[in-house]
Amino acid sequence: MWQLQQLVQFRAVYEYRSLSAAARALGVTQPALSRALQKLEEQLGAPLFQRDTRSLRPTEFATALYRQASRVLRESAGLDQLVERFQQGREGQVRLGCGPFVPDLMARELVRAMERAGLKLHLDVHTDHFEALKEGLYGYRYDFLLYDVRRRDDLPDLDDAVVEPLLNLPLKMMAPADWLRGEARAALESEAAALDFVAARPWAMPRVSPDYGRQAAPWFHRLLQARHGAEFLMPTLSACVGLCRAGHAITLAPDALIREEVAAGWLVSLPLEVGATAQTCAYRLRSRPLSQAAGRLWRLLAGGGLGMSEETLKPSASSRSSAD
Repeated sequence: MWQLQQLVQFRAVYEYRSLSAAARALGVTQPALSRALQKLEEQLGAPLFQRDTRSLRPTEFATALYRQASRVLRESAGLDQLVERFQQGREGQVRLGCGPFVPDLMARELVRAMERAGLKLHLDVHTDHFEALKEGLYGYRYDFLLYDVRRRDDLPDLDDAVVEPLLNLPLKMMAPADWLRGEARAALESEAAALDFVAARPWAMPRVSPDYGRQAAPWFHRLLQARHGAEFLMPTLSACVGLCRAGHAITLAPDALIREEVAAGWLVSLPLEVGATAQTCAYRLRSRPLSQAAGRLWRLLAGGGLGMSEETLKPSASSRSSAD
């Protein structure tokens, strides 16, 4: 049975070609290292070094052993690091239940934040309506939920819930830039012209909770009812943004999701106040301790680790429950 200590000692002697130098590097005495090397050679039944007055010259067998020992020690170090990362919560699986906006709103920023924090987590993300996600939370199928803060009163036991507000993102009406070139864009400076413009174009809207529709501006309700719903009802915001960018429809989106598309000149914001806001928060249960990995992710989110601007974080103090 090989012992890692033997391989570490052998590797040091091989690399330094000197018992005294290897002993200093390992923090042991030279006689102790010499005895350990002699014992290893006895176990192997073959010499590893040819000794002369100035240095140790490795045998052919020692060179082959060194290559294999180095691989074993690298893998051993990787195993130690893996265990350490799991213990510190930097690796592992986190199961999240999300509302329809969350994967789109947080995906880009969350990946960047995890990279900055050195978190190598496996995120198992499930998107559903709140009642199904709530059942999963209390059934311990999810570590925590990411959903709109306005559903906190639907939890059966608020004393057992920790609700951490994360994002406060107004939704804007966006149009393909190709539809608004030159004079066409200048003509939409007034709200009336913008309303006529959106009324005559196809819409792409995400399939969301009625909560978002109830908070929207009256003009939005009137137009949506007049057209009997959106022409493209999509499962996610990113799908709607994709249709808009391709020049097929107008859509709703927050700045955080379409910042790059606007900067590149693909999308244009229309001068209309939609009224709807995505107020995302994280829900977890006090009665269920988080795993190391889930705890690290929760603290990253709750601590503003998404790196977004202050106006997008922490919707309101009144919507936040007391923390542990």
